[in-house]
Amino acid sequence: MKKRFILVLIFLIPFFNLFGISSNLLDATEPIVYGQTLFKERIAKQTENGREAVGLVLSGGSARAFAHIGVLELLEEQNIIPDFIISNSMGSIVGILYAAGLSPNQIRTVISELDVSQLFDFTFPLQGGVLDISRFISVVVNYLGKDLTIESLPIPIMIVSEDLVTKRQVHIMEGPLDQVFAAAFALPVYFSPVKYNDHFLVDGGITNLVPLETAFSYADNVIVSTTFYEGKNINLRNPLTTLNVSIDIGKRRAGVQELLNHPEAIWIRCDVEEFSFMDFSAVKELAQIGYESAAKQLKNLNKIEKRKLPPAILESRLAYEAKESKVRNAYNLYQRGPLLGFSQQLFFGLRSFNHEADRWYLRDDLLVGLVYQLRYKSLWFSLYGGAMALPFAPMSVYPALTARLSVQVLNPLIVEGDVVFSGDEALVPPKFYYRIGSQIRHKWKNPMISATVLVWLEEQLDIAYNLQEMLLNTSLNLRWDFRNLNNLMVDTEVGWQLAGNWNRQFLHSRLDALIPLVSYLNLRLGYTGRYALDEKGTVPLYYGDGFKSSNKSLLSQGRLSLTENANNALIIGRLGIDWQPSYFKPTAAEALIFEDSVIGLFSDFLWNEKDVMEPEMVVGLKLGTTISFLGLNSMPVSVYVGYDTFSANIAWGFMFGR
Repeated sequence: MKKRFILVLIFLIPFFNLFGISSNLLDATEPIVYGQTLFKERIAKQTENGREAVGLVLSGGSARAFAHIGVLELLEEQNIIPDFIISNSMGSIVGILYAAGLSPNQIRTVISELDVSQLFDFTFPLQGGVLDISRFISVVVNYLGKDLTIESLPIPIMIVSEDLVTKRQVHIMEGPLDQVFAAAFALPVYFSPVKYNDHFLVDGGITNLVPLETAFSYADNVIVSTTFYEGKNINLRNPLTTLNVSIDIGKRRAGVQELLNHPEAIWIRCDVEEFSFMDFSAVKELAQIGYESAAKQLKNLNKIEKRKLPPAILESRLAYEAKESKVRNAYNLYQRGPLLGFSQQLFFGLRSFNHEADRWYLRDDLLVGLVYQLRYKSLWFSLYGGAMALPFAPMSVYPALTARLSVQVLNPLIVEGDVVFSGDEALVPPKFYYRIGSQIRHKWKNPMISATVLVWLEEQLDIAYNLQEMLLNTSLNLRWDFRNLNNLMVDTEVGWQLAGNWNRQFLHSRLDALIPLVSYLNLRLGYTGRYALDEKGTVPLYYGDGFKSSNKSLLSQGRLSLTENANNALIIGRLGIDWQPSYFKPTAAEALIFEDSVIGLFSDFLWNEKDVMEPEMVVGLKLGTTISFLGLNSMPVSVYVGYDTFSANIAWGFMFGR
């Protein structure tokens, strides 16, 4: 009966396409392989003296895969250098960086100093994913070098992916580094499939986290490092969580089965299984756990034949070391770097300009709507279309169109411009607003100091396009980050401002300090001063000065005509205390993580009346958090509520975005 069924099946194969069934159905378990001949030749060349080849398998596991950094560190300490690497999913990020010649410490530095949450952009899934990876890929390629292929890396590496076209596994051992790198972690829905030859590739970890069987095709000595996920204390009734766990069942089971089939493999089970897959900020902690987990296998690892680092790897590390600080500093200056080509996104946007860290002094609106972003190399352009609301007229919402262009002319120099067209209902929302400016920045690592020279002009015009208010600002900003003193931070600024109708001059100064007190408790001190150099009185107050008032006469975008008095100075003092527990990181549906959460008390003081010693004061409570999607795209959110003693009213506000 069985033989008859097989004969019938073979007979019907040519007719499967008539019913839309692929004639390659029975090849589903056979991987498609690229670059295998050269891959084998390179392994054989490294073992010419008869030494048995050593393979290393790095499993997927999202952020937990950073534990592989510690594993590599211990292996190098034991003079165990893999002859080849096989990886998938996020394990491929560590695998490719190591195969490119970086040391474990260099990998740790690269990953920990990159603000990953600022390298992925939301976009409508027109290409298959909700996150655009262009900036992330560009940063990695800028670190490693352009025009690299994975077959040219010092250590042979295979990336295991899945193909949506053929429904088969694809083993990639050749191809452009940026293309293969993107395909390695292209988790469906979150990231778009990657075009490679005639395939549309996605993360190979969706079917099997541990491609161990493949490694034994090339060597008898295999070390495997795993970063499984236990997923405790999660809501299994949440639809998205249920979907994630359902997928995890299959890939977890396949990986475990391969481990059971090969008990001879040296299995390093990294003790990170209870970490969230979104914990991208815990690089150092994950790497340390990986190191400790690998140390438990020292007895078995000592059976592996030792060897020194090949000259090609040493040369790569020296070459990388020579350019590492330059590339890293170029990125860290503005959290951006040149893209490899075009990148564009279309998504919903939300941004506020009414908070104390804002430097758009004449613009205080909350903007919401569709945003289109186009980026090409060092040029960034964005277009917002939607509605805007002003904080001192919260019930008024007006249509608005905002365009922004930013160009990184040289590494330290950025030139930028903003234009806003808004509704014409009354004079409160300006009909037209523009801002042009530039900034030059430099950073020193020891101690961590950044210096920024800011120059900008902003103007707002009324409905008839008559000048309503202007501000020309030139300032020097210095920031000290004392990481060796519990992250003590001091931020200062001093500058000259021309305001009014090109007829008022002011000296502007500011200081903010974050002083750690005890565990999770921080003291915040702040000062802002603006002094009339022309001694004509009436000094403007801006939202960006950081005084949280409900007094409408003070909050009208710094219009001098609304705050007439004879005083020649405006002084603001800020005092607050924050509780910010680092362990508090609640998640929602295994997609959102709430981190850097803070609850604090604040008090703001304002002296701006002549011969009046008693300040206007606002005291209250503030709450803040950073909402992160998968740990890869984040947005700070904060809200405050307090009592304004001068106007005897409640003062409140909120802020979205940076």
